[in-house]
Amino acid sequence: MFTHELLLKDTQVLEQEIGRHCAILRLDCSDRYQVQRFASEMMHNIDGLKVAASHGDATARSKLELYGMAMLLHEANIKAYGPDYMKHIKALTKRESAWAAIATAIWSELDDNEISEE
Repeated sequence: MFTHELLLKDTQVLEQEIGRHCAILRLDCSDRYQVQRFASEMMHNIDGLKVAASHGDATARSKLELYGMAMLLHEANIKAYGPDYMKHIKALTKRESAWAAIATAIWSELDDNEISEE
């Protein structure tokens, strides 16, 4: 049975793993430029990273895993808080987490892409 407590525990574990991946990639999530650069790379080069990862590139694989975990946490937060939770992300994070920085940067990239496509 799905419970809020189970979701909370799972998201905490996922958030810790995101922090570990950031450390492995030497991605300083307190540095907005680094995080925005990561998000931009994911949005513009995901296919290239997938090819590189399939050929044994461990860094590309770690980046894809980090992006995937951020997406999983996003889905979990939609279930817990509703689809507009990103508008209140600061209230949802008690401390500055790696995930919050990455999610904010990814959504900023997505918004920029939507604007440029109009």
